[in-house]
Amino acid sequence: MVLLMGYLLFITAILASSFYPTMRAAAESILVALAVSGAAAWIFPLIKFFGTGNESIFKAPFEVAAGIGMAVFLYSQYGNLPWLLHAGYVDGICLCVLFGCTAVIYWVSGCLRQAYVMGLGSYMKERSLIVRYGRNILDACSRGVAKTRGGIARLYHSFEEIDFSERNNRIILKIVAVNFLILALVCTLWFFGIFALLIYSVILFCILRKYFDDLRGKYAVLLNITNQMAEGNLDIEIEEDLGIFNPFKQEIRKIQDGYQKAVEKEVKSQRMRTELVTNVSHDLKTPLTAIITYVNLLKEEKDEEKRKEYVEVLDKKSLRLKALIEDLFEISKASSQNVSLQIVDVDVVNLFKQVKLELEDKFEKAGLDFRCAYPEEKLICPLDSQKTYRIFENLLINVSKYTLEGTRVYVKIFSEEEGRTAVIQVLNVSAEEISVKASDLTERFVRGDASRNTEGSGLGLAIAKSFTELQKGNFQIKIEGDLFKAEVRFPVCKDASCAGIEGGYCVGESI
Repeated sequence: MVLLMGYLLFITAILASSFYPTMRAAAESILVALAVSGAAAWIFPLIKFFGTGNESIFKAPFEVAAGIGMAVFLYSQYGNLPWLLHAGYVDGICLCVLFGCTAVIYWVSGCLRQAYVMGLGSYMKERSLIVRYGRNILDACSRGVAKTRGGIARLYHSFEEIDFSERNNRIILKIVAVNFLILALVCTLWFFGIFALLIYSVILFCILRKYFDDLRGKYAVLLNITNQMAEGNLDIEIEEDLGIFNPFKQEIRKIQDGYQKAVEKEVKSQRMRTELVTNVSHDLKTPLTAIITYVNLLKEEKDEEKRKEYVEVLDKKSLRLKALIEDLFEISKASSQNVSLQIVDVDVVNLFKQVKLELEDKFEKAGLDFRCAYPEEKLICPLDSQKTYRIFENLLINVSKYTLEGTRVYVKIFSEEEGRTAVIQVLNVSAEEISVKASDLTERFVRGDASRNTEGSGLGLAIAKSFTELQKGNFQIKIEGDLFKAEVRFPVCKDASCAGIEGGYCVGESI
């Protein structure tokens, strides 16, 4: 290393002590000196005495060494170094620059010599940044280009989506246009432009401050309205102009409507719970009171005929009480979804016919004339046969109890939605004026006769609706004057070619 330093100093001394009549001669002398230094970087490693050529400093990347070498070459030929040598202005700084140039060229040449030592292919793979990281660089460039193009596309499409008919967008556009014109005018004032810009900035600050104060005031109004709503005032009207917050008016009205519906639903639920307690107490107390009364009479009665009559009454009232408790237990299970369904393939037409046939005595006693319209084909639905039987039974018992005597009852069973839905409709004329809403008739312990003179639990339609919905069906009640209409809908089997139907249903696989 010492010998190398001495060699470079020697070359530097020769350059500094020579006379150069022209700048061109000085540049050529420097070029020769650099060439000699470059050649020395190849020759010295061949002489074992020097022990050089494999130092770590010669392992620089190709692009770094080549770039630095090119910069030094250009500076030594076209910089002020040839002029200094020609003019004889050689001082300490000039000597350092000369030494640095020769040393750098020696280093660059030594780095490039590794291509000869390692082989060009290996050298480029290991020492070239472009070869080693070219793919990553290309990928990064591709990603950068893609992101740039994506950003430009998003910016372009964002302008397409601007709705200039909207009030806020028009205001922003006007502000930008006015600001552009004012700045353009200020730029033409040259020296006085800075004062005009200061005045403009003050005015703009005042305008923006006023705008945001107005915005804060409208927001305070909006916040006050929401606070009043939170305190329970759902009837508050928004009469103020809220500016950019005007779209919230409609949303607040929707919230008010939603809250009012929720409150009405909760009030209705509370009322229904109160009526439920009252009705269940009445319906349980009536047969229980009769049982207690007749038991006391039975204790004191000596006449055997009357005792038998009392026992029959007790039997009848106890059976009614038992049926009421069973219905209450069943509707409680249905409401809590604690019901296990045995799904089979059920022909709803045959099952309805079977239920109607078993209740024929009740219909004849009430003098009801049934007009039925059944489809010719089977309507097979995946249902629980027992629960479906109970739905039809409750519907028809409701008809026998509350239909005007001597009138016609219309039954229609058909399919809709291209055979995907089975529809069962029952229409009858009520004997009493129906004072209860259709939606309330399916609630528990609600009857069409408010006086509750007829026997029944008031759970029939509620059970029918719960069992229908448990089987993915739909149960609806409609009232038009004294006309009562019940409609049940069930999804039909995808494979309608079910076989083995006996007695209205077939035994299938439980799920």
